[in-house]
Amino acid sequence: MFLELALFIVLLAFLARWVASGVGAAGPARLEPAHTAELARLREEMDQLTAQVAQLQEEQTFTIRLLTEGRAGEAPALPAGEADPTTHTEKP
Repeated sequence: MFLELALFIVLLAFLARWVASGVGAAGPARLEPAHTAELARLREEMDQLTAQVAQLQEEQTFTIRLLTEGRAGEAPALPAGEADPTTHTEKP
């Protein structure tokens, strides 16, 4: 019985808050002209960024393709037993 009463009170509180928050307000909310202009500017910048990201993806795909094709035709620079001349070890 106590649990049912507590649940009912919580439900009523939730409904009261929902109604008080303006859910039942008439008409859609209006934006100020400054906000509308700012949203338009942000949309334009987002479109530019989307185009730049698409271009970067194409460039990355092209670079990866070049690297992959280049590796297929290359022979190893050093025979398997020789050390890499680019690594230097200091002698004590």
